[in-house]
Amino acid sequence: MRPAEEFRHLSVLRLPERSPWPALLRRIAFALGLVFAVTVLLWFTRDGLRDNAHPDQPPGFVAVLYFTIVSITTVGYGDITPVTDQARLVNALLLTPVRIFILLLFLGTAYELSLLRFRYREEYRMQQLRERLNGHVIVCGFGVKGRAIVEELLAHGHERRDIVVIDPVEGAIAEAAAQGFVALRGDASTEALLNSAVVQRAAHVLAAPDRDDACVLICLTVRSLAPQVRLVASAREEENVKLLYRAGADLVVSPSVSGGRLMAASVRQQAVPRFLEDLLSFGQGVDAAERVVTAAEDGLTIGDLPDLRGTIVLGVARGDRRFLLHQCAGLPLAAGDLVVYLTSPTGSRAPSGAGG
Repeated sequence: MRPAEEFRHLSVLRLPERSPWPALLRRIAFALGLVFAVTVLLWFTRDGLRDNAHPDQPPGFVAVLYFTIVSITTVGYGDITPVTDQARLVNALLLTPVRIFILLLFLGTAYELSLLRFRYREEYRMQQLRERLNGHVIVCGFGVKGRAIVEELLAHGHERRDIVVIDPVEGAIAEAAAQGFVALRGDASTEALLNSAVVQRAAHVLAAPDRDDACVLICLTVRSLAPQVRLVASAREEENVKLLYRAGADLVVSPSVSGGRLMAASVRQQAVPRFLEDLLSFGQGVDAAERVVTAAEDGLTIGDLPDLRGTIVLGVARGDRRFLLHQCAGLPLAAGDLVVYLTSPTGSRAPSGAGG
């Protein structure tokens, strides 16, 4: 596992917000309109201006426009100067506030340009992300459950760059980015954010927000965008498990219910809860694995599979149907069945076709 310090240079990816171009164009149009208005005003008082290049002629429109621009921008070459009291009052009382306003307008425009640069940078990074992600895992929520999820994914050999974390909390998503995950800040139930995470090409979506209603919305949106993706959801309340299945989840896990049963088991059993806890943590003590039955093994029984001899088989999954331990003896296997068995992480080579 690579240390998190190697990923300190990564930052949070955010969806670009509304374009700054309209505000930028409004500022430019307002500045041009202001210059034109001041030029018209100075045109009517041009008799109080003296063009030192042509002192015997009144300034023309181009000269007045030139004087307006160099005065507003505080360049002030001195080739055209106000010589009457009226012209000097106009310059002092009118052009000075205009100069201050134009300066503030330029500062605001510089800010809009920085936003534009930020937008293009984020769009470029998002485009690179869309081109790279394929077969990745999306984790919706980076709370206690989300952190436990990514720890298990890393233990199973997933690369950090292939794990996308979505969370609306700035602190949580910044931590995910610091650990090297692809971090997207926002609501995971929005189509725009899921499209940015390339949910259509994801292998799994693990929805673990803090609330069940948010989880339902995530499941509905994910299922509408990517019908083929495997969707696993977390339910805080047992009564919401059926609702999440109806929302499109392939599997619903209720940590609170499972944890409660584990705690209740500790009342009458001392060692069993510890072994069950080890079983839930990959690489600690005993692990659960699964093996796919091939077409050549169709019709065989578990005892006919030489690579499973000496292992403890927990059951067989056939689509939505499950065969428990006592039902597996002599059960004819079908191609595509999943045989679930116990294995040791320190043991020898896993059976062929086995999965974690």
